[in-house]
Amino acid sequence: MSVRKIMLLGRSSLVISLPKPWLQLHKLKKGDAVSISMRRDGAMVVYPSVKKGEDRYVQIEVDKNEPKELIARKIIALYLNGYNNIELKSTGVFPPHQQQLIREIARKLYLRIMEASPKHFYFQSYLDESKVSINLSVRRMHSVAYSMCKDAVTALKENDLELARTIYALDDDVDNFYHFIRKILRSAMLNFSLAETLGVTPLSCLDYKRLVDCIEHTADCASNIVKSVILLNETGYRIPTHTMELLVNFGSTATEIYNEAVNTFFEEDLNKANSIINKCNSLWNISTKISESILKEQEATLVCTICSLREYIDRIIDYSVDIAETAINKSLSYV
Repeated sequence: MSVRKIMLLGRSSLVISLPKPWLQLHKLKKGDAVSISMRRDGAMVVYPSVKKGEDRYVQIEVDKNEPKELIARKIIALYLNGYNNIELKSTGVFPPHQQQLIREIARKLYLRIMEASPKHFYFQSYLDESKVSINLSVRRMHSVAYSMCKDAVTALKENDLELARTIYALDDDVDNFYHFIRKILRSAMLNFSLAETLGVTPLSCLDYKRLVDCIEHTADCASNIVKSVILLNETGYRIPTHTMELLVNFGSTATEIYNEAVNTFFEEDLNKANSIINKCNSLWNISTKISESILKEQEATLVCTICSLREYIDRIIDYSVDIAETAINKSLSYV
């Protein structure tokens, strides 16, 4: 850490000089603008100016025999790393299954297809990251995941096949939010001026990243619950009444605790977050009772299904604990 003396400029202005290595790192010169903000602890932070109109371009080749999963992961990685202009070129021609996948990924990531031919695709992203509200985006993502969990328990209780299929389709919406928010957070961690505009710090970006990870995993659990409902419906088996009551009670309680945990993250209520963790720890007796009920079953399909349902609900509770712990960390990040 370098120490700088405060100097007098004119009659009343006090100034300090900026370190030369920092100026060279950000390619700043006389006349350039910088941004200054004050942290909660009273420290002053100097950010390099925002570079307007910076469009990052990348081109990659895709083999015609390349697996669809790898292509999807490449496009998502480029998107998350802030490339606004992405061009894919095939070593031959894109077969129909690759073309369909590329269009689906572009739609999910809100990328506009500007050019398309049998041999290449060109996307552009018009997202203005500086106008995004991270809090609002995360709350919307949570709203979908929370409704999925509530309806998944209802579909399980009422054996509602149509509702189960509707919930399963909503998982894509949560994934879309997930990729979108991750992109914003990564950009904010790389661009200090953008972080200041969004009102976040690198540390809070890590907290938000953990939160959206847990929300996305929770939505996956809801999706897996309804998948079990669909599979069970196809086999014609029914979960015994007593075990079903335990599962429904367990799932409903876990869902409400998850909702409380997310709300606590935004409220930064340390005591409430701690209470949620204690509440989660007290739920294991229900999980144990479900395990005991499994021992009474002889049908393998029912045993596997009940075990899976209990596991998915257990995970929702685990993610709720992670969110509550993150809320505590966030609440004490500046003291």
